[in-house]
Amino acid sequence: MKTLKYILIVIAVIAITSCKKDQYYLFNDTARIQFGPDATRIYTASYNLADTLKPFTFYYELPSVTEDTVFFDIYAIGGVSKTDRSFTLKQEQVPNVSNAVAGTHYVAFTDARVSKFYTIKAGTVHTSVPVIVLRDPSLKTNTVVLKLDVVSDGNFQLGEKSNLWRKVQLTDRLSQPASWNSSFSQYYFGKYSTVKHAFMIQATGQKWDETFISVTSADYALLQYYIGVVKTALIDYNKNNPGNPLRDESGELVVIP
Repeated sequence: MKTLKYILIVIAVIAITSCKKDQYYLFNDTARIQFGPDATRIYTASYNLADTLKPFTFYYELPSVTEDTVFFDIYAIGGVSKTDRSFTLKQEQVPNVSNAVAGTHYVAFTDARVSKFYTIKAGTVHTSVPVIVLRDPSLKTNTVVLKLDVVSDGNFQLGEKSNLWRKVQLTDRLSQPASWNSSFSQYYFGKYSTVKHAFMIQATGQKWDETFISVTSADYALLQYYIGVVKTALIDYNKNNPGNPLRDESGELVVIP
């Protein structure tokens, strides 16, 4: 009995491990669709729910820029097909926030400008989902949320529940980039605030947007250089403003650890 019990435990462990490794191929009963991380990170467990929320701001763009595109990765489950397969998206209203409005803050998913790209090409299981965001004047004073869900249709049923949605957080104000996460705060520049963010931009002449933070974080020497520049600028600012040190929008002292 002990031997049988041991065998059953081993089988269970192998099954669980296989499921974790092949999470994007769990379903073979029918074609299914779900979001996922970048294709290069699809089997890295820590990235399973990466990019569920993408903050986007028009703050850095020239006034002439009135729209841009945010991309998400999506996957067909259950194997490839010999023909192209379209998929369907819809907006889900999020409670207690300002929800994006189609035609005002983003191009509707049914619009031919974007819907023509909502297709898994023949012989493939992955594509990028474009979401066209629009620069409405209301974004100067407000942040809206666009939650998009995949919908079952004639080509696809739904995949894993946790991977059926994605969100865009949209504004035209200075906002916290996704790369300014808890690790970035803890080890480098401290707690995020828009005042600190704007000060860093002024002190370094760099945007400190998503792209710049991602690139700089990968170069430790460069990152340390910029930490030194910002710390020096903050010391100089406080010396030049005795009794009135730099404080953030909540009234807290701006600190670089």
